[in-house]
Parts: sequence; structure tokens; C-alpha cells
Amino acid sequence: LKQSSFVCSHLRGRVYLRIASCDRFAMSPPVGTLHYIEQTLYKAEKALIVAKFNGLALDQKKFDAQKDARKPEFIAKNPTGKVPYLETDMGCIFTSNAIARYIARSRADTALYGKCFDDEGQIDTWLEFCTHELEVPLMTWVYPVMGLMDDIPKATADAQVDVKKALTALEGQLKSSKYLVGDFVTLADIALVCALREGFARVFDAAFRKAFPKVNAWFEGCVAMPQFNAVLGALKLCATAEKPQPVLKEFLPLARSEKKKEEPAKKEAPKQEASKVAAKAPALAAPIGDVAGAITAVGDQIRVLKEKLKAEGLSGKKINDHDEVKKLVAQLQEMKEGAAAVPAAPAAAPAAAPAAPAAAAAPAAGGDAEAQITAVGDQIRVLKEKLKGEGLSGKKINDHDEVKALVAKLTELKAKQ
Repeated sequence: LKQSSFVCSHLRGRVYLRIASCDRFAMSPPVGTLHYIEQTLYKAEKALIVAKFNGLALDQKKFDAQKDARKPEFIAKNPTGKVPYLETDMGCIFTSNAIARYIARSRADTALYGKCFDDEGQIDTWLEFCTHELEVPLMTWVYPVMGLMDDIPKATADAQVDVKKALTALEGQLKSSKYLVGDFVTLADIALVCALREGFARVFDAAFRKAFPKVNAWFEGCVAMPQFNAVLGALKLCATAEKPQPVLKEFLPLARSEKKKEEPAKKEAPKQEASKVAAKAPALAAPIGDVAGAITAVGDQIRVLKEKLKAEGLSGKKINDHDEVKKLVAQLQEMKEGAAAVPAAPAAAPAAAPAAPAAAAAPAAGGDAEAQITAVGDQIRVLKEKLKGEGLSGKKINDHDEVKALVAKLTELKAKQ
């Protein structure tokens, strides 16, 4: 970067130090290593397309949730456990939008993050819209089609309604401008195109698309650009909406059907069944990490449903006792229990050794701890959302007694791992 210059721009009291244009920017070393999960690749594609627009290099590494998520070095550098994450010389950046923002802001001579302060505000608005108004309902609809989670017809139907609302808002915006923030591509366009890609490819058939001509033209125009095409490849629009598929084997928790099949056999021949379970242990190990994406998706479904019920006038116990909420919570708990129970299986394989049952106890404890950590983390997120709904924000939420107590509990659990 010998020929680089640095600019310091003052925007309403804020100071930004960003890399300005340089003749040899494309020859600079990679910004960092982008770790991603293959099944939710669209999240990483946001940053990859931004890098193409900015002429930056990014190393890529597929994240193996089963193996990598439990490594101490991963927890040490990325305590939240969020994937994708960008590993840089200065530390880790996690969540897809934060990574994309970081890459977009790395150059001051491109307009990916806007040309002025007001543009930045508009871009941030559409990024929040992408996450909360579009991605959550769209993935509730699409994930069952991809075999990443079970289909719940009522939840899917509600998600389809919410997706139409989001696309209607996009349609209105694109009637007045070529792109979301004016006449040039920004990070907002990139994030939304990446989120919509699976929808356009799998479930937005011609009849569905007909109601959104501006969105269609904008989407097809974006994906045809070389920067998009280099990452996304050629895209064939959906001809017939795909139907939900059985959940892929690697995303299955310990299924209820398997439990039911095991119970009668245990009554007839407990010793025989014990050896069969031990023999199956290696096959059950796969879902531990891979199911993480599905767990997150179901958690998102619960949050969206609760917000909807709250808007309809329900509150507190009535929301929690709602049939759809209870069904989703039961599904989430089953998935977490399945993920937590799997580590105990490999230790049970050497059934001939008398000490085998005792050896299995240690991994089981680890699984329990992992489940407890996840549960407390969920409690913290739900509580923070509740406090935010009550008007608290930022430091006041973090300083709330209940939040501090749960954070202390989470820290203690992690320290025992």
C-alpha cells in the first residue's frame, strides 16, 4: 500500500479514517479470512460481492460446525460462536451485515456505503429491513424447501404473507429510484439481493413475481453485473415453487420416531438394544454442529411469531400458551436436546469394556453444559428484546439487574467448559 493515501472525513461530528484510492489496491494482501457455513452461504456472499466491488481480496474457509464449533481456539477468538465471521489481524468480526459493512467501509473512494451522511442512514435502514422484515420470514419459508428444518404449514403461510409485505415495500421504493439509495449500487442492494436469491430460485414462481415488476427488474439487473455474477453465478428463476422436503440427515436432531422405535425394543431385549445404540453412535455424531443453523431458524420463527401475537394484543402468558408458540418451542427444545445428547454416543461404542458407561458420563456432561449455555444465551436475547420493547436501550439494557445476572451465569458456565 505504498501508493495509498488516507483520508479523514468529518461527518456531523464523526471522524472516519479510511483507505483512499490507490493504483495498486487490487494487489494488496487479503483483508482477512471469511469463515462460512455452506448451507447458509448467502450470508457470506454479501461480503464477497462487496469485496468484488471494492477490489479487495478475501480468503475463504468453510466452517465445519461439527468439528470447529467446539475447538477452544474458536471460542477464544469468537466467543459468540456466530458464523459467518471474518478473522483479521485486529480480531474477529461476526454477523453477515457487520462483516459486509466493514468491507464496504474499507475504501473511501467507492460509494458502497453512500456518498454522504444521509446515504449512510438510508443504507443502515435497508440493512435492518433486510434482517428483520425479509430474511426471517423468507428463510422460514425457504429452509423447509432446502431440507434444513421441518415445515410448519401455519408458520410458512404467515411467513409468505410477511414476505409479500416486505416485497411490496421494496416495490414502492424502487418505483422512485433505480437502486435502493439513488442511482448507484450500495451495500443495501447487495445484502437484499443475497437474501432474496434463494427465494427467486426456489419459491418465487412467475405468478408470485408478477406482482413485483420493479423488484424483478432490479434483482435481475443486479445479478447480471460482473461483481454479483462472479460470486453468485448464473441464476435460473423459479418456474414452479418447490415443496418442503424431509429434513436432511445432517440437520436432524435425535428424532422422536427413533425414540419411539427404541422403547419397545428396550423392553424386549434391553441388552441387545444397548449394543445397537452404541453401534449407531458414530452416525448420530454428525448433527451436533450442522443443526445449529436450523436451531437458529426455529428461534427466529418463535421471535417473529411472538412479535406478531403481541401486535395482535396478546401478552405475557397468553403468548407463551399460544398453540403455535408451544409447538415451535417444543421443536426447538427437541433439537437442542438432540444436539446436546450426541457427544455421549461415541464413548458408548466400546461396550465390551466394563468402564464404558463411566467413560460416557464425561461427554454427556459437556453436552449438558453446551445446552445450558445455549439456553442462557437465548434467555439473555429474549430479555433484551423485552427491555427494548419497554423503551430501554444501549447501556441501560446491559446494566439491568436481570441481564447482568444472566450474563454472569453465562460467563460461569463457559468457564467450566
